[in-house]
Amino acid sequence: MPRSSLVRIHLCAAVGALALITTFLVSSAVTDLAGNGADVHSLRQWIVFALPVLIGCLAAAALTGRRLARKSKAPAIRRKQRRMQVVAALGIVVLVPCALILDVLTASASASAVVTGLELTEMLAGALNLTLLLLNVRDGRGLSRPRTPARSAPMVHSGL
Repeated sequence: MPRSSLVRIHLCAAVGALALITTFLVSSAVTDLAGNGADVHSLRQWIVFALPVLIGCLAAAALTGRRLARKSKAPAIRRKQRRMQVVAALGIVVLVPCALILDVLTASASASAVVTGLELTEMLAGALNLTLLLLNVRDGRGLSRPRTPARSAPMVHSGL
C-alpha cells in the first residue's frame, strides 16, 4: 500500500478514535450530572454499541502507525508506541469491562456506590487515554512536518 494511503488511513483512524473517546467522556459527564436513570442507561447502551467502532479505529491507527514507523528507532516513535501499549492495556483491562458492567448495572434504576465508583474509574481511565492519544497526535505532527535545514548564523562583516 502506498505511504500516502497509509498516512490518510492513520489520520482518519486517529481522528475517529479521538472523536469517539471525547464524545464518550463528555456525554457521560453531562448525562451523569443532568440526566435521569433512563438517560444514563440509554447512554451506556449507546457506548457499548459504539465500542466495536472505537476498537476498530484504535486498531487501524496502531497498525498503520506500526507500518509507517517500520523499524525506526526515533525517540518520538518509541514514545508513541509505548503510549499505544498503555492505551490498549487500559482499554482491555479497565474501559471495556467498565462499559459492559455499567450497561448491566444501569439497567436497574438504583444508583449505588459500585456504579459511581465504576463511572469515576471509567472517566479517569478515559481521560488518561485521551491525553495519551493527544500526545501521540502532537508527536505525529512533529514527525510529519517538512524538514527544513538548520539556519546558520548570518556572517557579520567586521569591516577590517
